[in-house]
Amino acid sequence: MEDKGIIRTSRDLRLALDAVYLYKVLFSRGLLDLLESKAEEEPVIIGDDAPDYEFEVIIEALMGLSEAVWSNYSEVEGVETMYFSHPDIMEYYRLCREYGKKACVKLSANPYMLGAARFVHSQLEQGSYVCDYRLQTKVNHKWASGVVFRMWPEFDGQLALLVLMARIFDFYKQELARLKAELADMASGLYGPQRKEAA
Repeated sequence: MEDKGIIRTSRDLRLALDAVYLYKVLFSRGLLDLLESKAEEEPVIIGDDAPDYEFEVIIEALMGLSEAVWSNYSEVEGVETMYFSHPDIMEYYRLCREYGKKACVKLSANPYMLGAARFVHSQLEQGSYVCDYRLQTKVNHKWASGVVFRMWPEFDGQLALLVLMARIFDFYKQELARLKAELADMASGLYGPQRKEAA
């Protein structure tokens, strides 16, 4: 496509859309200040041949979403590993164990454990050799539960990762509220058939 002597390619269009998409994601999460502060430091348009700049903003946004993020780069494998955790995730898996005891359900059959695993899988399973993930559900230390995400050098889905992790954090927040409500019903004696009768 040609416009006033400037040749626009499909890559230019993708970069422009990425810039708008990143702006939308940061805005919806209340993280626009990350983008604005970076623009003051280094006036570069997101998506305009500035992958390092874009990556830095996205990583900061991911850290803004989560209260615990660790990153490690292996020079031998060329793999970047990031670990994401959050108090909601930790509490969710702690309460999953409480629910299992009260409902006499094993962790392997716990509907909350299974539902979370399915949701995270639906978001992060790329079916690709350029990235991989693992869901950790332990509760033996402060940040034992979380998502381990691995990126090979060919991976270029950092923006998508930001959106997907935002969805995952939202999922745990919503499901945690539902799990707490069910545990409260169990404690009050209104559970299962009794709850239906009371309604």
